[in-house]
Amino acid sequence: MEVLLVGNTDFITKQWIQHSFPEDHVVIAQRENTVDGSDRLKIIDISDPAAMTEVMTTYEFDRIVFFSEGLTPRSERDGDLGYLRRLLHAIRNRSTQMLMVCGPESEFTYPENADVRDTSKSLMSRASEELCLYYARTYRLEAKIIRCPYLYAPERNGVTAYFGRLFEQASAGSISFCEREQQQTCFLCADDLAELIYRMFDDWTAESEVFHVPNAFDFTYGDLADVISAAFPGLSVTFGEDRTRHYPADDHALRLRYGWSPRYSLKQDLPLVLQRWKEARAQEQSEKHLIWDFLRNHSKPWIAFEICVTFILEELLRTAVQGNSQLGTVDLRLFFVVIVGTMYGLNAGVFAAALACAGMALSYVSNGASFAPLFYDTSNWITFVVYFVAGAVCGYVQMRNRENLRFMRDENSLLRERLAFLRDLYHDVLDDRRMLRGQIIGRRDSFGKMYAMTRELDEVQPQKLYRAAIRIMQDTLGGDSFGIYRIDNGGRFARLVAASPQTESLFSKSALLENYANVVIALDHGGLWVNRNLEQNLPMYAAGVHANGKLAVVIMLAKAHPDQMNLYFQNLFTIMCGLVESAIVRAFDYENVARQTMLVPGTEFLNAQEFLPKVLAANELKHDHMGDHLLLRVADAWQDDGSRLMGAIRQTDEAGVLQDGNVYVLMNQASEHELPIINKRLTQAGLHVTLVSDHEEDSLLAEASKQVAAESQADETLRRNVAPNDSASHEGGTA
Repeated sequence: MEVLLVGNTDFITKQWIQHSFPEDHVVIAQRENTVDGSDRLKIIDISDPAAMTEVMTTYEFDRIVFFSEGLTPRSERDGDLGYLRRLLHAIRNRSTQMLMVCGPESEFTYPENADVRDTSKSLMSRASEELCLYYARTYRLEAKIIRCPYLYAPERNGVTAYFGRLFEQASAGSISFCEREQQQTCFLCADDLAELIYRMFDDWTAESEVFHVPNAFDFTYGDLADVISAAFPGLSVTFGEDRTRHYPADDHALRLRYGWSPRYSLKQDLPLVLQRWKEARAQEQSEKHLIWDFLRNHSKPWIAFEICVTFILEELLRTAVQGNSQLGTVDLRLFFVVIVGTMYGLNAGVFAAALACAGMALSYVSNGASFAPLFYDTSNWITFVVYFVAGAVCGYVQMRNRENLRFMRDENSLLRERLAFLRDLYHDVLDDRRMLRGQIIGRRDSFGKMYAMTRELDEVQPQKLYRAAIRIMQDTLGGDSFGIYRIDNGGRFARLVAASPQTESLFSKSALLENYANVVIALDHGGLWVNRNLEQNLPMYAAGVHANGKLAVVIMLAKAHPDQMNLYFQNLFTIMCGLVESAIVRAFDYENVARQTMLVPGTEFLNAQEFLPKVLAANELKHDHMGDHLLLRVADAWQDDGSRLMGAIRQTDEAGVLQDGNVYVLMNQASEHELPIINKRLTQAGLHVTLVSDHEEDSLLAEASKQVAAESQADETLRRNVAPNDSASHEGGTA
C-alpha cells in the first residue's frame, strides 16, 4: 500500500517506518526548512496547494497519517489547520484511510481553576479534530483520531525541539521550566506510537473514532530536572507558576481493542536521549574550524581588508616603477580599480575608486602641489571621474553576471528538483510493475498459479482430488493442518478421507454432525465457517461442498496463524475451496453417471480397471502421509451378489475385484489397530476377511498394473488398426 506521513515528522526514522509499515511503500512530506535524508527516507515537497494536488493525484495514497504540531511541547511553529484543510480537500471522496495523531492539549483540564476550560492551543487542536471528522462525515472519508501525549524518540539526534532547548540551556548552566515542580510530565515514546499505528491499520474499520492514549508513568518535572542536573553538575533549575493541568486516566479502550499499552517510560529513556544529544553535539563541535567559520561569517570585512592591502601594494609598486619609461605610462591605480570592481562587484569597485582618488590626492600633496588648483581646475577632475566610472561599470557588470548566474543556478536547482521528483515517480512505477509482475508470475495466489491449480484439479477420481486439494491448499495458503471429510448419505456422520501430514491428533476419523451443529448451519447458509470466538475442538476455518443440494464434503483448517485471521486469508480460503468444490462436484457427477459401467455385471463390485486406480490413489495418500488404509481380501463375498458386503462397509470404503478374481475391500482412513473392530462388524454380517500385507499388496498391485497396462496398450493398438480399415472401406464405398 501507498502511505503518506505528513505534518510533524521530525521524529521519524527508517526503523520507525519499518516498525509501523513493514510491508508498505512510505513517503514523507517535507516540512518547511526541514529536510533530513540521513536515513535515505523518501521525502517529497507538498508545501504549496498545486504540488499537493499533483502528488495526491500521482500516488493515490491508501493510508495517510497526519502528525499534529501539538505533539511537540511549546512548539514555535505555526498551527497546521490550513494545511490540514488543504490535505483533506485533496483526498476527499477517495477510499483513503486517514489517521490523525493530535497532541494532548485538547485533553488537559485545570482542576484548580474551574473557570479555565480551554486554551488557545486546545481550541486549535479541537478545531483540527472537528475538521477531520467533518470531512469524514461529508466526503465518506475513513478517519480516526488519536489524542496522544507529547512525543520523544530516544534513538534520534535532536529528538524534539523541546528537549534540544532544555539541553542547550543546561549546557549553559541553568534551565527554567514554565511548569511547577510537582506537575506530571506527559510524554510518549515514538516506538510505542509505531506499535499502536501498526495494530490500528491491521484491524482497520470504516467508522470514525477518537482514541485516548494514556499517560501511564508517574514522572514529574522535578524528576526531569533531577535527571538533567545529574548530567550537568552545578546546574541551576527554576520552576514556573503555570496552572496545574491534569491528563485523563486510562480508559483501557486501546488495550481492550488492540491489546496495546505504553511500554517505554521517559524516566528510563531520558539518559539515552541525553547521551544521543551529547554525541551529536560532540560531533558537531569536532567538525567546526574556527578560522574558516570566522571568514565565512565575516566576508565583507575580509574583502575590505583585501582591498586595502592590495591598494597598499599597488602604491608601493607605483612608487617603485617611477622613472621607468615603459611602466610609467601604465595607470596602476586605474588597473587596481578595474580588478577590484571586476572581482567583488559594484560596492567594492566604488570603494576601490575612492582609495585610488585618495592615493592620487596624496601624491599631489607629496609633490608640493596645492589642493586649490586640484578642485578649481575642472580638467583635473577627469582622472577622478574615470576612476569612479571604471569602478562602477566593472562592478555593475560583475554584479549583473553574478545575478544572472544565481538566477540560472536557482532555475537549474528547480529543474533538478523537478527531475528528481519525476525520477522518483518513474522508479515507483517500475517498482510497482515489478511487484505486479511478481504477483502474477510467482506469488502463491496469482492468476498463473490459479490456472495451474485448475489444471491439477482436473480429475474425475475423488481420491486423487483429495490428495491434490490438500497439497495445493498447503502450498497456497501456507497452513499445515488441512483435512477433508466426506458426509454419508444419511447426513449423520462425517468420515475423514484425507488430511495434512502429521495431523492425526487434530482430526478424528469419524465425527457425528449433530455435535457440530453451529458449523453445519454456517456451511448450509453461508458456505464458510470462521472460528472467530476461538472455540476449543473446532476448526479455525471450514468450507462446505454441496452436491445435489446437500452437504457432501467439508474442507477444514484446524489451526491458523495470527496473521491468517483476517479478511484477505478468508477470501483466499473461500476461492481455493471454490476451485476444489467445482472439481469434486464434477467427479461425483461422473461417478454417478458412469457407475454401472464401472461394476462387475450383476454385482456391486468395481471391476479391476476401476478398482485398481482407487487402491493406487490410497497408496499415494499413504505415501504422502495424508491418509491410511487397509486392503482386505473377502473369502465369501459373492454370496447374495455382494449385497451383504456392501451393506457392512462404510460409504467411503470401496469393494472391487482384481485380476486374480478375488474380491477386495479398500478401507479408507483405517489402520491395523482398528482391524479387530472391522473384523467384528464383517463377521456379524457373515463375512470372513483376511488382511493383505504391505508386501503382498505391492506385489498384487504391481501385477494388476501390468495387466491393466497391457490391456490398455492392446486396446490402443486395436483402435489404431481399426481406424485405417474404416477409412479404406469409406473410400471404397465412395468410389
